[in-house]
Amino acid sequence: MTSIRLFAMACVLLCSNEVVVSLMRFERLMGKCSSSITFQCHPRKKTIKASKFMSRPIHNDDGPDPEEANTNISLRQSIQQLASIIDPTGTSLNNYLSEASSSSTSHHSIVHIIGTGVTPTLLNLPLSTLFLLSQADVVLYDSLGLTQHDIRRIVPDNCEVICVGKRGDQKSSSWKQGDIDQLLLQKAIESALLPSDDRQRTPKRTTSIVRLKGGDPFLFGRTRSEIDALRANNVPYTYTPGISSCIAGPHLGGIPLTDTSLDCQSFCVWSGTDALGRSWGLDDDSDDPSRSKFWQSMDIDVLVFLMIGRLDKLEALCQSIAHNSNGANGSGRWNKDTPCAVIQNAGGTSETPDEPTTIPVQRVWRSTLGNIVADIRKEDMNLTSVSPAVFVVGATATLDLLSQ
Repeated sequence: MTSIRLFAMACVLLCSNEVVVSLMRFERLMGKCSSSITFQCHPRKKTIKASKFMSRPIHNDDGPDPEEANTNISLRQSIQQLASIIDPTGTSLNNYLSEASSSSTSHHSIVHIIGTGVTPTLLNLPLSTLFLLSQADVVLYDSLGLTQHDIRRIVPDNCEVICVGKRGDQKSSSWKQGDIDQLLLQKAIESALLPSDDRQRTPKRTTSIVRLKGGDPFLFGRTRSEIDALRANNVPYTYTPGISSCIAGPHLGGIPLTDTSLDCQSFCVWSGTDALGRSWGLDDDSDDPSRSKFWQSMDIDVLVFLMIGRLDKLEALCQSIAHNSNGANGSGRWNKDTPCAVIQNAGGTSETPDEPTTIPVQRVWRSTLGNIVADIRKEDMNLTSVSPAVFVVGATATLDLLSQ
């Protein structure tokens, strides 16, 4: 974790007052002035098709609010100023932007694939991500990532901001991965077809395309198909990792994935729903060995499942794990009394309607494999989903290390 405030204190010792002024200005512009502000080096709206969404401002039809527009400009300038102070030679951050022009390809564009982690707010993003956003010409973002409003606060006014989110429970409005691949490639290739005069951007000549993904792009992020499309067309790209919800989700719920006192030394991560939309237990096929996992045979202390927010899928999964317990009375490694927990909207917040503040929306249910779904439904018997959710099975699910 990199603390910008600690960095500022170090710069004071080096008689660099400029960075302190930049930091204070940056904090004020972010609207989060606090002595505990940190940039953590880790890195989630209804989907609208690109034709309806490209370059749409967040403001009303009367145009952007002048005060907000000026604040956003100042915020971008502060980000770039901090970046220039931290990296005065430009050998790190600016290399991201110059890589495409120095490559042997004919494209005048570069794609930045960036993970935004599980708590996608501007203050939780590393400076390198903020810097790339402040220079972006096009941004493609997912449903479980930065909001459109936050993205618009950072990117230039003429940047195209396109939501390409896909959610399993909203198939009619979700983007197909193949369409995302094609759109990403289209935006990268368009810059190569522009007349040279149209590519004159100061201080850069390369079109910068930012692909934002929640969590880590390489973990259940379907990033390979996007990279394959870029590689096939010789489009350069960079990668910035983020912390996946399979790690941060349980931890933000106070549940460690390992604990020596409970003899939990290992954990395993599963997708609760596969690429075909099938889930464990609910769609098991006796003719398909891969769909009938014998959970008891795994020498794993903690199980973690993503994409398991639908309660019918969650219930079927719990029954599948407990049903395969060894012994006539189900007394094996996993059984109906095994501790488990569901973390919904891990680290998430929601803006209040009347005040410029946010409230936490994360919820955690702790129970057992035999009772977890019933416990979730106690408040609403008609509840069908707690998506987005992370499901943890094992002894550590009983812990809450964040309770005060």
